[in-house]
Amino acid sequence: MNLLKRLNRLRPTTAYSRSASGTATVSPRIFPTTGFTTVPASTKLEEENWAWYTPQSFYPVSIGDVLHSKYQVLFKLGYGTTATIWQCRDLQRNEYVCMKSMVSNYPSVQREIKAYDVLSKVSKTSRSPGKRFVRQALDHFEMRHGERDYHFLIHEPLGASLQFFIEISKVGLPIDYVKDLASQMLHTLAYIHSAGVIHADLQANNILLHIQDKIVLKEGEEAEMEHPSARKFIGEGQGQSVVFETREHPGPLRRWIGEKSGPVLCDFGEARTGKESYTELIQPAAYRAPEIWDFLLGQNLFPRTWALDTHTADKNQLARMVALLGPPPSSFLDVGPRALDFFNQDGSPKGEVQNPSETLESLLASSLERTKKMMTAEESAAFLSFLRRALTWTPEGRVSAEELLWDPWIASRAECW
Repeated sequence: MNLLKRLNRLRPTTAYSRSASGTATVSPRIFPTTGFTTVPASTKLEEENWAWYTPQSFYPVSIGDVLHSKYQVLFKLGYGTTATIWQCRDLQRNEYVCMKSMVSNYPSVQREIKAYDVLSKVSKTSRSPGKRFVRQALDHFEMRHGERDYHFLIHEPLGASLQFFIEISKVGLPIDYVKDLASQMLHTLAYIHSAGVIHADLQANNILLHIQDKIVLKEGEEAEMEHPSARKFIGEGQGQSVVFETREHPGPLRRWIGEKSGPVLCDFGEARTGKESYTELIQPAAYRAPEIWDFLLGQNLFPRTWALDTHTADKNQLARMVALLGPPPSSFLDVGPRALDFFNQDGSPKGEVQNPSETLESLLASSLERTKKMMTAEESAAFLSFLRRALTWTPEGRVSAEELLWDPWIASRAECW
């Protein structure tokens, strides 16, 4: 008997029951315990590659587990610096959900939980159009394992990230799509800012798209039954842990992307809430604004790709900002406790710039040529004006997300979605 037939025998028929409250529930499925590829112990798999990783970093989630008495784990969707992501089924509602299993004892965990709590309260009364572009936390629970506590968030299942399409295209996204996206994300930012939440990590990896045809979720579940995910076993006995391999998105791309695939802003691990003043870094270095340039042209405006160490990379990145935007005002440097680490006494940057004569105008022209995109002289000027309104050194001169919604570069597209 071949493996496929053996696994088919393991599939139970879907069984329904009713809870005491009358809600229809689904019996958990029995997933295969054989037939998978075992990753060698010498190979680091996915989250193991983080320098800080230990087997205790994450709760030991396994495929087939039922967590919090209602969420059965179906397969792994991915991983990040602070979480592993899992496709699950809510057995009480018989619905697919996405579960975020968060690393233990990490500052971003509490930041994200607090941000979702604030947004959940505001969403009950808000009529902001940006609300529909923000991912909601459907549930939050905590579990203890060993001597550690672990937090979990439950979300609506979503599809591919914008970064996925930027990497495929290698030249960024279509101009009209970016204008629509800019309008949607500005509405989103206006909404969360009104709630006192600053996202601080707006980037293509954190904007996911709604799934066009949710049959792909069922296909993923069945694929796990027929071809169990590869995994690595660490340790032995009761202390053994398992690292699972992410399952690729099943089905053709057209089932994932279509008219229903609107953008959703996710991942509030870097978010700051309330009215406190912050002096520490609150945005990953590689994604310091602006994101719109990345979406449109497929490259960072202020890259960090040619330095031997982090401090030099910071100096060079700031030097490039000065080269393209002009120098910051002296008052800006006076209030910075580390200003002289990056700027000389006369306000000139200490870092190096690969092309000192480059301007925003010349960079846009060369980037459009590289990506084979067309902008008229008027539209190029309008786009750079839009950028400069957002890219100012001092917050006093910076327009708000709500004000940018009326900027001429995107206002003409604002009603298209």
